[in-house]
Amino acid sequence: MLVVLSAMLLALGGCKKIKEISVTSVKVEAIAPQGLQGINVFLAVGIDNPAMQISLENIQGALKHSGKVLGRVSMDPFTVQARSAEIYHLRAFVTIGEDATIKDLLKLTDMAQLQECTVDVSATPRLKSGLGAPITLKDIPLKKLL
Repeated sequence: MLVVLSAMLLALGGCKKIKEISVTSVKVEAIAPQGLQGINVFLAVGIDNPAMQISLENIQGALKHSGKVLGRVSMDPFTVQARSAEIYHLRAFVTIGEDATIKDLLKLTDMAQLQECTVDVSATPRLKSGLGAPITLKDIPLKKLL
């Protein structure tokens, strides 16, 4: 989530107010297994947006630990309201990576293990006018985001 917002700021950097968007808090509210295929991660993310409305779509990523893909992440699309400071309740679905087991994913409930991970993220930030373009970021240390 933080990675997506940071990338969005770079991609839409022409507007001074967009550069002022900030993530004020991130809290994992719940982690729930989803069958044997993966887990749902429910987040409460505080976002201060002094700029225009921005939607995030096509949010995909990979969660990696020691170069091993532990999971593929997808998030539901959401919209950051204009000129607001709000808490957004978001869901990320993490499926088991090619080299991982559900046991590997459940180990990540330990914050120390989670902070050793990196993420690759792609998303499409879109302005209210419909203008948007896909962005991709790779190997972002998760500890910088939590």
